[in-house]
Order: sequence, then structure tokens, then C-alpha cells
Amino acid sequence: MQIVQISDLHVGSQFLQDRFDTLVAEVNQLNPEVIVITGDLTNKGLMKEYKKCKSMLEKFNAKNYCN
Repeated sequence: MQIVQISDLHVGSQFLQDRFDTLVAEVNQLNPEVIVITGDLTNKGLMKEYKKCKSMLEKFNAKNYCN
């Protein structure tokens, strides 16, 4: 079983879309069974940031778990 862990996405004012897109491509190339996402998902903890984060996590091809 291959597991990938990523953290500190900081969706919001510090978020870098181009780097996230690269991350998604590289992780999907690994074809993991599970992705575990830890750390700061959002920058300010605003509902709109969490909603954006959730939609962006759908770009990964594997099941993902956020903590």
C-alpha cells in the first residue's frame, strides 16, 4: 500500500495555485492508494477557504483524509 502525506496547504491569501497544481500532478503520478493531508488546510480558517480546499482536494485521484 502506498500512502502519500502532504501538509500546510494554507488555502487563502498565502496559497500558490501553480505549486498546488504541480503537487497534484506529481502525487497523482505516484498513484497512491491513500493521501493523508495534515497541517494547516486554510490560512485564516474561513468557511470560504475550507470550501475551496475541499473542491481542490477532489483533483487527487486517491481517497484522501484531512486532519
